[in-house]
Amino acid sequence: MISLETRALRSYISVIAISNLDRSMSNNHLETPDFPLHSSGEVNGPAHRQAHEIGCGALVIRSTEDGHTVCLKLDRIGKEYIHHYVVVLDPKSQGEMELVYVDPEEHLFDCFATMELDLGSAEDVAVEIGHAFENKDGHFIKLLDDPKTQKMFCFAEPATGLVRIRQERKLKSVHPNWKARAKLKDDIVELSHLLEHFAEEL
Repeated sequence: MISLETRALRSYISVIAISNLDRSMSNNHLETPDFPLHSSGEVNGPAHRQAHEIGCGALVIRSTEDGHTVCLKLDRIGKEYIHHYVVVLDPKSQGEMELVYVDPEEHLFDCFATMELDLGSAEDVAVEIGHAFENKDGHFIKLLDDPKTQKMFCFAEPATGLVRIRQERKLKSVHPNWKARAKLKDDIVELSHLLEHFAEEL
């Protein structure tokens, strides 16, 4: 479970303290943060919200001229601000998995759901972009980083919804064929179900 204390800062959300209190594993499934996450706004539950109002680790639907995609909302903690990103989960992009920057005021549909990560079997391979893996600190997914950061790679941590760097040391296992599902209330559903379930609200 993730314990967060937050405060407003220039219309963004600044994280004061983050402590990962529990990262339990059961049957090769990584448990995700419990709700309520830290989404804010007048509506309690699924709703359109600005990116900075949506808690990291939430599943969101992003709408662009190319259509609707289910994404994992991620945050990167900077020296003064939190920077907001998504990574597309469904439908999968044709290219490599990458971190996509979103403006803090961009509207996303907050599904009020979290990601259930089924790691699948471990393989004796090097970590490539799009692979999940375990190291001494937890479980991560390797991504192409935002070009503006001038870094090649970054690592999404599903248990916290945070973007990390330098995680490919002291590896325990690599999982190329992991699968993501959605934890929506008490149900575990396919990601495509979110697009169907919320179709009239998009």
